[in-house]
Amino acid sequence: MKQNPFSFYDFLGYMLPGAVLLYIVTFVFGINDIVTKLSLEETSNSTASQLLSFIPAVIGSYLLGHILAIGSSALIEAFTNYSNGYPSEFLFDVKPKAYLSSDKLFGNIGRMILWLLILPISVFKLVLKDTLKIKMFNQAKSLPKPLRQATFKKCRTILSDHINVDTSQMNPEQGIDGDYLRLLYHFIFENSERHSGKLQNYVALYGLTRNVSFVFIVLFWGAVYSYLFAKQLNIGLVHIFSFGTLAYIFYIGFVKFYRRYSLEAVMAASVFLKKDC
Repeated sequence: MKQNPFSFYDFLGYMLPGAVLLYIVTFVFGINDIVTKLSLEETSNSTASQLLSFIPAVIGSYLLGHILAIGSSALIEAFTNYSNGYPSEFLFDVKPKAYLSSDKLFGNIGRMILWLLILPISVFKLVLKDTLKIKMFNQAKSLPKPLRQATFKKCRTILSDHINVDTSQMNPEQGIDGDYLRLLYHFIFENSERHSGKLQNYVALYGLTRNVSFVFIVLFWGAVYSYLFAKQLNIGLVHIFSFGTLAYIFYIGFVKFYRRYSLEAVMAASVFLKKDC
């Protein structure tokens, strides 16, 4: 399947989060220097010149989005995998290990630091999902048992018969390993154009929500710093709470689309096998 060099994911996953961060830093925090440097001040009144004046800001948003994507992958996605397990595991009702279950001391210390770095997400998750157990905040949901058994069997058959993977050690109690899910994803992408389009959309959506969640984490800590040490910016507790809440809302969206991406790959593999038989 052919794909344009500049994809839907580039716009949603990179440019939009970068633009959101620049916009809020400029109009909420009142830091105008960034936008001034990313715009062409001396432009004529022609339409072409006015359009050209936006190019540095667009490029800046796109490049900043790549930096945000690295940070969100290292923090937001890592926290999700540590606390919920991989989607290809909890879809099959594999219970996640305890958050501080690393085999190494420094591993657990790193997880504690991670918990603190994304404090709004970890606190909201602890209260709303883990303690109060409000269902709408639990997007890491498993499949019904009959469907788990059927889809796992068919995915294992595709891995062994079509991709030549040794599946003798695979069992439903362990789910599908993340590397095996990547193989299923690429198999479906190459063999089913209808499903490959949906998979790309889910990748774009979970990338967008993950990166925007990280944007609000950055803004949360920026607001905390401004509230304590930069009173002239007029940042209050409302800003801190709002950024923290939005970080968690977009985190929930990320878990939702991360799950749907994995579910689409698993279900597409199952349907492909059914058609092929």
